[in-house]
Amino acid sequence: MMSEAAHTTHRRIPLRPLAVIGAWGLVVVAIQLYAWRAQLTPPEVLRQVLQGCRSEPTSPLLFVGVAALSPLLLVPAALLGALGGACFGPAPGIAWTLLGCNGSALLAYGLGRLSRQEHGRLERLGARYGPHLQHRPLLSVIMLRLSFLPYDPINYLVGLLRVPPWPFLLGNTLGSLPGVTIIVLAGSAAGTIGDGGAPPNPAALLGVAGLIAASVALALVLRRRPAGGG
Repeated sequence: MMSEAAHTTHRRIPLRPLAVIGAWGLVVVAIQLYAWRAQLTPPEVLRQVLQGCRSEPTSPLLFVGVAALSPLLLVPAALLGALGGACFGPAPGIAWTLLGCNGSALLAYGLGRLSRQEHGRLERLGARYGPHLQHRPLLSVIMLRLSFLPYDPINYLVGLLRVPPWPFLLGNTLGSLPGVTIIVLAGSAAGTIGDGGAPPNPAALLGVAGLIAASVALALVLRRRPAGGG
């Protein structure tokens, strides 16, 4: 019996997260070694990274690819949005981040369509939002995005419920736009400061703060209502 328990424990070890964390640890170590050998401070390394992103023609494609694979790489979406704003500026950063966001959503959505099982929290989400997603998919996806519910589980659930892809993608784009805009603008402002530029306009900061407050208020309202309800 002890051997069976040990075997079960061994099978439950989360190998993928451990592998991803180890890979990201190697990246951090490599950056530290580069900074040490080049005798650069962390702000100087960041400045070089930003300049490389802005000058390399293929950097937007690389960014979109990493963003699309973020569910597998365990990269936080907020970090990617901020990086997109810092590297590409407000308007291009929003466009590239939305494109990567839709790629990431399609990945989890596709996994959901290929699956036939619901587990734990997905069963509760399916019971609450499933009927609305199947009858009013576009509006329901928009409201779920604006509610700041868990991103990947919702995408997986939408695929599991066989919601058509085009309402899902359009709803994902429209519902993600406010949050993406906030994060990209914040990243763009931070990138300007980190690159040695002038601080952002106070009016722009107030605008971002207003967007954040409005998004949080809207999320609180939507979380108290059933998706697609009215």
